[in-house]
Amino acid sequence: ARGGVPASRRAPRAVVVAISSKSRGASTPRRRQRGSSALARASADETTTETTESPAAAAAPAPSAPPPGTFAKICDFDDLPRGDRKQFNALGKSLLMFYYKDTICCIESRSPAEGAFSEGFANARLTQDGCIICPSTQSTFDLKTGEIRAWYPDNPVLRKLTPIETCRPMEVFPVLARQDGIYVDVKNGSLGPDFRAATTMGGSNTSLENNNVYAVEPMMYVEGEDGDRVSAAGDFRADAKGASKEKMDPGTLAITIAGVAALALGGSATCVFYEQYVALGVFWLIGFGVAAKVGLEATGALDDDA
Repeated sequence: ARGGVPASRRAPRAVVVAISSKSRGASTPRRRQRGSSALARASADETTTETTESPAAAAAPAPSAPPPGTFAKICDFDDLPRGDRKQFNALGKSLLMFYYKDTICCIESRSPAEGAFSEGFANARLTQDGCIICPSTQSTFDLKTGEIRAWYPDNPVLRKLTPIETCRPMEVFPVLARQDGIYVDVKNGSLGPDFRAATTMGGSNTSLENNNVYAVEPMMYVEGEDGDRVSAAGDFRADAKGASKEKMDPGTLAITIAGVAALALGGSATCVFYEQYVALGVFWLIGFGVAAKVGLEATGALDDDA
């Protein structure tokens, strides 16, 4: 006996420890089997989920509904980033689209208070109360209705000399923004379906330097073998031999007109004084014929355009 404990009491402990160690050794394969079965079930569930979701992923996206009414697609939704202003042409109208406080606005590209060759609203400033400022007159126009909010606010003299009635409201267009694009109802603007602002082929934004003020540039021609002469269309008319006719001198033209007028007046007065009315009629017929021939030759109407 150790420590006064009989040997008969220590034997069961050893048996219990042995039994517990045997039970642990036997339970280890069972746990492994359970773990492998759980992994097999998880992989089977993942395979079932993938096979179930694959038909939905392979299905084509549903087509978007057509735009309502007379709305027409102007551009894609990503073509108009925030902070940029884009100019488009649709149905003969020049449109300017931009973001204003998370809202897409579409207005005419040029201010009604400016001329046809002005810069327009491309770089115009916006106000906090929903208006856009005309670059040249500083007048403000409402972005929702297009009405004039302020007319020449910084120039009282021009405000008195130029009534507000001389300027029409700004044209505003309804906008529909969707994921497949930005749609604008160009036909039904704020000024009605029949309104169309005057447009030109040129302006301030048609050249590389943004300083072009000419509407239409005349066609240019290069003359000579070396191309040392440049002439605009209408400055010359080549005859059959290739020679160019010189333009009539303004002084010579004025003297010729004065001489013809004096001759017509003197001849008419002479015929009336001697009561020679038949001679007066013949004189005027000859005079009109000569004048018509000279005019046609000067304008080149009698030349062949072959």
